Amino acid sequence: MRQIILPEFGGPENLHLEADAPAPAPAPGEVLVRVAYAGLNPLDYKLRDGSSGRASSLTLPAVLGREMVGEVISAGAGVDLEELGLPEGTRVFGVRDLSDMRGTYTEQIAIAAEDLAPVPEGTSDADLPRFAGLALAGSTALTALEDEAHVREGDVVLIHGGSGGVGQLLIPLALRAGASRVLSTGRSSNADRLRALGAEPIPYDTQDWEQAVDAATDGRGVDVVIDAHYFSTFVPSLDHLADGGRIVALPSLADVSPARDRGIEAHVTAMSPSPQRLRDLAAAVSDGTLDVEVSEILPPERIAEGHRLLEDGHARGKIVLDLRTATSAR
Repeated sequence: MRQIILPEFGGPENLHLEADAPAPAPAPGEVLVRVAYAGLNPLDYKLRDGSSGRASSLTLPAVLGREMVGEVISAGAGVDLEELGLPEGTRVFGVRDLSDMRGTYTEQIAIAAEDLAPVPEGTSDADLPRFAGLALAGSTALTALEDEAHVREGDVVLIHGGSGGVGQLLIPLALRAGASRVLSTGRSSNADRLRALGAEPIPYDTQDWEQAVDAATDGRGVDVVIDAHYFSTFVPSLDHLADGGRIVALPSLADVSPARDRGIEAHVTAMSPSPQRLRDLAAAVSDGTLDVEVSEILPPERIAEGHRLLEDGHARGKIVLDLRTATSAR
């Protein structure tokens, strides 16, 4: 089978396509899945270049990738696929638990059964790539909103990076949780997309976002900040929180001590997926609450290009890797 391997830490050029890798065997508690598409995420390039704290958990050569969509092939001991509602041939999507550093840039994976959920019936083949980019971003968004920011009825929420893969899910999920308004920073070219998602766009490339937040809230500030950018936005955002406000940083290495030193509730998101959360996300896609935008679908041969787009930091929506065989992809 084909897979993309990382023989040593470094740039995108270090990612190589291997054509004849052995297929994995599912261990007890695992499901063997034929991968159709794998989602790309910022964590992937941080693991690739060694800058993530989790890079020390990788054994090189390694396969990167955290999430995917595909089809159930078989299961290991102790897994009753019928009981789980995942019989052979079922289309599934999922994300590896943070303790599992095996990747998804490969045609077949063995993955814990609890890290999977079925793709909703009636989903077209053309819509499958959206589910490759749903599990990690969606679980991150739900963790930030429900477990950390505790968004509640009437909250005004500010999202930095609303046009990115996680941001585009945060906006409608914050509104579903009861937020009265969602403000979102982003490029002016993405303003229409942010409005379509239900946010009030703040184009940082044409205006001062801090002044815009003050004007939008009459100087009161926002109740919640969820910051997907962090580096240039986290500390300035502290001055625009209302009394009792909360701030959540998405980058795993974010230092939130400047907020805590000021007595502000602050969190760094630690994604917490679960079968129920995955099913909730799938239902939200089916009922139209969530619209997962896929900006690029790339073949394995262009994986380096995908990583460069991630590192650029301005990718809109999700970048997805097409791992279908040449026969099925036609």
